[in-house]
Amino acid sequence: MSIKKIVTGFVGGGVLFGVLALSVFAATTYSLFGDATIVPGGNPLNAAQIRSDATIAPSFGGVSVVPDAPIAWADLATLSTDYNVTDDNCGGGSPRVSIRVDTDNDGISNGNVHVAIGPSPAFTGCAAGWQTTGNLIGNEDAGRYDYSQFGGSPFTTYSAAPASVTAGQVIGVVVVVDGSWSAAATGGDGEQTVLVDNINLNGDATTFDDPVSKDDCKNGGWEAYGFSNQGRCIQFVNTGIDSR
Repeated sequence: MSIKKIVTGFVGGGVLFGVLALSVFAATTYSLFGDATIVPGGNPLNAAQIRSDATIAPSFGGVSVVPDAPIAWADLATLSTDYNVTDDNCGGGSPRVSIRVDTDNDGISNGNVHVAIGPSPAFTGCAAGWQTTGNLIGNEDAGRYDYSQFGGSPFTTYSAAPASVTAGQVIGVVVVVDGSWSAAATGGDGEQTVLVDNINLNGDATTFDDPVSKDDCKNGGWEAYGFSNQGRCIQFVNTGIDSR
């Protein structure tokens, strides 16, 4: 299970800036970017709240999950997330999971495979409350996969991946919310907000929970939860006072 909490910046094209990411005894590291924060009300416990508001910069946000080592596309067996669209709906290609793929083995993403979240083929009309994408790997829903950044179709299925993708390495996945421009997503008020939890990348589930014992804070664990030192982490465990 992932136990990380680091806030960073991200540009949708795959360029990271200002990144500080830590991994504590886990196979993946997560970071928040843009308009994203940890909130109660997850599935269960905490969730990442991601908002796209046309009136609040940067008008997008998300969660980036990076494995400790690249995963060959052929070895990527599981990718899923739980999600809860709280305001107002799916739409405009948001929310989505973007798979960052390295096609030339230099450790840098050459582009994103976008995977739409919500009911195919329109990807609007998301049900209320907590939902799950199910396993997106192997999913043959019409239009769910967008391979356009690699010369493929922007509206197709998992099995239509171009050769460059199938021969590539997955270096991370990103859950993105950026639908503030879409009336379908916002209901016309310019805001789309989505909660996400339990991002599963090849069996490693990234959650957003707080430390529950002093041991969680020791041996550098306090850094993974966003505290400035071990004492403040332990204080949170003992008293609930959050000094992050």
